[in-house]
Amino acid sequence: MVKGVGVGLRSQFSHERDKIIQNVDFLEINFGSGVDYKEEFGDFLGKIPCVIHSVNLSLGSVEPPPRNRVDFLKGATDFLRPSWVSEHLSFSRNNDIEINNFIALPYTDEAIEIACRNISDLQSYLGVKVALENVTHSFTWSENTYTEAEFIKNISEKANCGLLLDVTNLHINSRVHGYDPYEFLENMPKDRVLQLHIAGHSEMEGVLYDTHVGGIHQEVLQYAEWVLQHTSCDAVVIERDNEINLFDDLISDINLCKELYNKYRR
Repeated sequence: MVKGVGVGLRSQFSHERDKIIQNVDFLEINFGSGVDYKEEFGDFLGKIPCVIHSVNLSLGSVEPPPRNRVDFLKGATDFLRPSWVSEHLSFSRNNDIEINNFIALPYTDEAIEIACRNISDLQSYLGVKVALENVTHSFTWSENTYTEAEFIKNISEKANCGLLLDVTNLHINSRVHGYDPYEFLENMPKDRVLQLHIAGHSEMEGVLYDTHVGGIHQEVLQYAEWVLQHTSCDAVVIERDNEINLFDDLISDINLCKELYNKYRR
């Protein structure tokens, strides 16, 4: 199983193999249909462990994920041998209509049943643990009968899967919807947390956005510290998609996360 501080592999610095291997403990491979995983990760295979981060399965949709996507992910899982595969707890597809976004599910028993079926089937087919990621959302469904934390906990326990806690998303959601982020964390099943996502975010005209920029907010670091102190989480991934040209642009955030990680994991 991967442990330590890793980064999401990005094209801007994927050519800097030796420097990456020297500075991080593992890599997270972003994965959608059409990704040439042998080309993207082949140089790293056997030299550094990895996890896969899937982005297009829509596990909350009534219809199961498209078979071609699941088969493609299975091929990548068999080739890369990740410690686990993560995916967003959301939906983005209805029959042939699909959007490039993650929509939060209604927190209802029906949605729990649908998500658990899709997650259990996926986990069984891939042969590795699946970790669910909490997503940002700008609205809540009127049909909700659970809190966000209760909903995530119920699904993770019923589907017997892991959790990927994105503490930047938690920070944004707690501000937007006015809930206590530590109460959210307290309600998570602490033995199911496999991984953290942490990233910089932006604020424009009073609105927070998950922009994956550099510079991690102090409150976000405090949530990450709470998770490391109180849960089974052994893996932290820094996400960076903006304000990046080379791997060196990540070094300050990597060192910051390593210092925090080593405080609780030696």
